Amino acid sequence: MADAVRPLVVIALVEVLAGLVVLIGDVVAAVRGTEGLSGGGEGLAVAGAVLWLVLVAGLVLVWFGLYRRRSLALTPFLLVQAFVLVLVPLFWGSDVTAYRAVAVALGAIAVAGIVLGLRPSARAALH
Repeated sequence: MADAVRPLVVIALVEVLAGLVVLIGDVVAAVRGTEGLSGGGEGLAVAGAVLWLVLVAGLVLVWFGLYRRRSLALTPFLLVQAFVLVLVPLFWGSDVTAYRAVAVALGAIAVAGIVLGLRPSARAALH
């Protein structure tokens, strides 16, 4: 029998790593005194870095909860997937081809996370 929670743990880990990439990018931009990944100057890079630090910390908690098979981690996991779906149009609206590819990947991961997270077997496997 396949583990119904393992795909959720992997999706959460991928999202943690993606958040770390954005966090590191904003920290580097703030240290250099350049625009952050979201543009707007040095001050916005610092604010973005703080925001992503909080988001990554939350993602780590969700990942850890799923890893430990805690049922309380499922709702935040599903909320993260909804938040990721909100971010997809922001990446898709860019003129940069790589951002559009990221939008497609994020959308696919988020939809897969929602579908896999709502399966009865996934909910039953969490305690």
